Amino acid sequence: MATLVNDIRFGIRILTRSPVITLWVILALALGIGASSAMFSVVDAMLLHPVDYTNPSQLMLLWERNADGVRWRTSGGDFLDWRKQSKSFSDLAAWTNAPYAMTRTDRPQQVAGATVTANLFRTLGVRPALGRTFRDDEDAIGRTDAAARVAMISYQLWQDSFGGRVDVLSKSVELNGIPYNIIGVTPSDFQLLTRRQVWVPITINPVDRDYHYLFVVGRPRVSRENSLAEMTAIARNLSREYPDSNSGWTVEVQQLLDWLLSSTFRIRLVLLFGAVMMVLLITCINVAGLLMTRALARSREMAVRVALGASQTRLIRQLLTENLMLALTGGAAGLGVAWALIRIAPTIIPPAAIPATVPIELNAAVVWFTLGLAAATGVIFGLAPAEAGLRLDVQGSLKEGSRSSTTGRGHRLLRQALVALQVAVALMLVVSATLMSQSLNNLTQIDPGFDMKNVATVRLFLPAAQYPAPRALALRRQALERLQAIPGVDSVTAGSNLPLSNVDMKVSFDRDDSPPRPAAEWPTAGYATVSTGYFAALRIPLKSGRAFEATDSESSPPVVVVNEAFAERYFPTENPVGKRISLDRPVLGSKDVLESIHPQIVGVVGNVRFGLETPDRDPTVYAPDSQNIFSWFTWFAVRGSRGPAALNDAVRNQLTQLAADLSLDQAGSLEQTFASQFSQPKFQSTLMNAFAVIALLLALIGIYGVNAYAVAQRRHEIGVRMELGATPGSILRTALYAGMRLTLVGLGAGLLGAVAAASLLRGVLVGVSATDPATLAGVAALLAGASLMASYLPAHRAMRVQPAAALRQE
Repeated sequence: MATLVNDIRFGIRILTRSPVITLWVILALALGIGASSAMFSVVDAMLLHPVDYTNPSQLMLLWERNADGVRWRTSGGDFLDWRKQSKSFSDLAAWTNAPYAMTRTDRPQQVAGATVTANLFRTLGVRPALGRTFRDDEDAIGRTDAAARVAMISYQLWQDSFGGRVDVLSKSVELNGIPYNIIGVTPSDFQLLTRRQVWVPITINPVDRDYHYLFVVGRPRVSRENSLAEMTAIARNLSREYPDSNSGWTVEVQQLLDWLLSSTFRIRLVLLFGAVMMVLLITCINVAGLLMTRALARSREMAVRVALGASQTRLIRQLLTENLMLALTGGAAGLGVAWALIRIAPTIIPPAAIPATVPIELNAAVVWFTLGLAAATGVIFGLAPAEAGLRLDVQGSLKEGSRSSTTGRGHRLLRQALVALQVAVALMLVVSATLMSQSLNNLTQIDPGFDMKNVATVRLFLPAAQYPAPRALALRRQALERLQAIPGVDSVTAGSNLPLSNVDMKVSFDRDDSPPRPAAEWPTAGYATVSTGYFAALRIPLKSGRAFEATDSESSPPVVVVNEAFAERYFPTENPVGKRISLDRPVLGSKDVLESIHPQIVGVVGNVRFGLETPDRDPTVYAPDSQNIFSWFTWFAVRGSRGPAALNDAVRNQLTQLAADLSLDQAGSLEQTFASQFSQPKFQSTLMNAFAVIALLLALIGIYGVNAYAVAQRRHEIGVRMELGATPGSILRTALYAGMRLTLVGLGAGLLGAVAAASLLRGVLVGVSATDPATLAGVAALLAGASLMASYLPAHRAMRVQPAAALRQE
């Protein structure tokens, strides 16, 4: 221990003797380690601990698949049979998302909520932060009576609307006009796939097998394969027992954690973490080169100490102690950098760029990662100086100390290898960043199928309890008239969905002229209800037939318009206009009950994207909203010459004047909605580009530093060669060759590394190959050109060496 204390004291004296180098090393390590720790905190929250449930890796989501292989949520009747017949799950719970207009608080507000089975929180292994969860008798599943009027609220809602008061458990709120008593508060980090603010007990109709709306989660007692085998057998039995609704349907079991984050997001996150670790690697290489140079400059000091009796092991231990002191100091500073980055991240990261899961914070895992990374970094970049001490030639070093001779060949090769490694890593990062930028550009060039310019949007919430179908339809018509009267408005439309807002409703259908078959075997299509003028206002092209007209009213025969994808798939050799289909649609004012109708197809329109995650060629059916209002949400789109920003306030004023209790949200524009679709890839591409630029600059600094050091060490040799007749041009070429040789080796290794990493990149690229020859060649040429400039500066200095001055100095 005394020896270690002496080493630390001596190390402090050595490090303070050259404060500029010491501070530069600490700063570089603090930035590199801090950025790595901040990224690790994201990885820890997103990938390692995405939810704070009890043993979340055991939780499984259960889905239904129809005869066409399309994945659906679960019907109420099927869920109840699963609970009754399944033996492989300790418990099965279910929920469905639901919006609420909440009153009896400081201000009316729209909140996202869910109706859940009473055992959901117990199944997930979540304890309330305050109060209790639901009792088994408070939901209404398989019973005719209603569920209890009790609610749990989120921690954030408790803080924002109730001031975090404990007496919240004696309060009640109105949700969609119905009073609920608050019985509990969820933990601050709890979420149910997405952030929700209110949970109430669910009511499930046991005879409903047509409406697939339930998310189902369970905790199996057996392996995933065995639980899937049992559920498949249950689905087969239900198919025989209920052929009209379940024929051909089966079950899929999926791990909850696999569904929380898309594979694309996981790959992007791994790429970013790998990129920041590569930047840290280059930083360590630069630091190692600098410290090795300083260690070699101290070779005479080390030789004297050996001559006085110090062992080489003692010298190595001293050098490693100094480097670990630097690394741990840099690591401690890196914790501060990581803390600052995590704190400012919400102000610079778009909300949609990182999915909301558990909080991203500087927890114990991140602290231990940072300290371990700092210690490992200190050992790794301390190996090179330690190796110099290990190979110390006492007599040679004492002789070399009398003049600025060149260092040993092994040391030169090690420094050159480190520079080549920096170039290789920089090339891999620049190639990855370039490919991701090209991919992002390809994404933004996707044709959405409509004109999004100058369209303001807003979403209106109409709870069914307060706004039954006739009242909702009348209010929507009044709203359209008011919005059309706003100065500068060209056209107005409304619908259950707008392009890029994701179609969340699907219906089963069949051609009327097809042979009869069970409804369970019918294909499915996306479904949206829209107002008259929807296609014209959004400039969705009409391909054949007609659009909806005012005569398509509640009392007229049902009609629909389909998109081109629908026509091509189900009417490949004939014009669908005039044909009839059988359609199971939700009844007016509800999604929970379906009815069969036989609408006539009156038109075909172009394909539009309802979300970038979905193909633009999904079959879609549009119905006039006058004939089928099913959605609580109504989207309004207002096209005008004044632009969305100028229209939004006027739109909101008109709608709030129409009814004071209306709940509005999602005000913006279609262009903003389109841009938000790219928030994740855009932010990740920007971050990758930043890492690539930093890596490139560090690599160029390394190239310049090695060449400049080599010129300084060879100053006497250059003077002798020039005295013997060497021309400045030959000196320049020799110096450039020495520098570019390192670059070419690094470029070769980097190209091989980029090709090897292609399999990982393929998962996130759109419209570009991970081994695109033009990109690889272009990036290699860019690095070669930049390296040439970095090598030229010290080479030019070598060319201008004055022989007499160099020889006289030596």
